[in-house]
Amino acid sequence: MRLQQGDVIKRPGPWGTNHVGLFGGTDFLGRGWVIHNAKDDCVKWEDLETFAAGSMVSLVRRAANAQEGFAVVSRAASLSGTKFDLINFNCEHFVTYALAGEAVSRQLRGVVVGFAILAGIGVLARTRVSA
Repeated sequence: MRLQQGDVIKRPGPWGTNHVGLFGGTDFLGRGWVIHNAKDDCVKWEDLETFAAGSMVSLVRRAANAQEGFAVVSRAASLSGTKFDLINFNCEHFVTYALAGEAVSRQLRGVVVGFAILAGIGVLARTRVSA
């Protein structure tokens, strides 16, 4: 797979999640670079091998063209140093902001909805046992 500037890539993360980042390009030595929001750190550049952390990296979304790729990576780079926050600014928030200007995390939303459903089931079960 040949990555292009602005492509969204992912690797497996903890508990069935994915860690996402943006492919920034290749340097003169042929190394690929990724900009991502690193857990327990901040938005930063790392080489593709470090981003992969020993896992398989896959393509999530291809940049439509070179102009879009440049714009996405430029927007992402403007956030360099922004601290990771699981609830308000995780890796998925970072990538969706770079792509569309809106920070959204579908994975986090799914976890919150899942916990809400489990809590509701627990309340119903407790109510039925008491009755």
